[in-house]
Amino acid sequence: MKKFFLISLAASLAILISCSDNSEEPDVDCTQSDIAVTVSDQTEPNCVTEGSIEVTGSGGTTPYEFSIDGVTFQSSSTFSDVAAGDYTITIRDDNGCTATTTFTLSAGQDGITVTLETSDAECGNATGTIMASAVGGDSNYTFALDGGSSQTSGEFNGVSNGSHSVVVVDGEGCTATKSVIVSSGTSWSSDIKPIIDTNCAISGCHNGDDSSIPNWTMFTNVQNQAEDIKMKTGDRSMPEPSSGLTLTDEQIELIACWVDDGAKNN
Repeated sequence: MKKFFLISLAASLAILISCSDNSEEPDVDCTQSDIAVTVSDQTEPNCVTEGSIEVTGSGGTTPYEFSIDGVTFQSSSTFSDVAAGDYTITIRDDNGCTATTTFTLSAGQDGITVTLETSDAECGNATGTIMASAVGGDSNYTFALDGGSSQTSGEFNGVSNGSHSVVVVDGEGCTATKSVIVSSGTSWSSDIKPIIDTNCAISGCHNGDDSSIPNWTMFTNVQNQAEDIKMKTGDRSMPEPSSGLTLTDEQIELIACWVDDGAKNN
């Protein structure tokens, strides 16, 4: 019995050590947050220069971060080199609480306005589509995806999930660039949460028992560390090998797709 107790204690300590490399912030109910974001200034794009959007945050807990695509966040409240079109701008505060606002940046004189529509790509398969359309300029457009060759059609098939960029050029050489996220449709509730609950949010690890370890039964904590989780599951350093828990290739791929989709609460 004594030998079994020592072995069990050592295994428990190994799991605790492997999960104690982060500190947990107090849980915050983001549904009660007054965080908000508004557009405070803009520069319309034209044939010579790209546009810009400046936003202002309020409420919540500073410092703020801002995103124009829902995935990549920045500390600056100004987005530069922005094409004309419709945007959803997201603010995120220090507690991980978010708010959004929609905004349409119009093209200036001779400018090109680009609209992008997408269909989902299956996780791990390039089955998505991007349909680009444009108005303004001289209307003799060519379209290019992610720095590829130009084409007269604005339809791109066989697109993988993640962030993509479309460049539109008219017959006068005026250009406009717009980015978009092609989603994989990976679900937090159906696909990712079961993986976290079974392999991470467990006794002795990220289940809230130890205040020094992030509680991954709270969605906002997982979302705030999504990129780190993607990296560590990708190189198989998470779960800690000594814990005896392993993820399948399919589970690792689902986590990566969900993070690339913007780590949404879907």
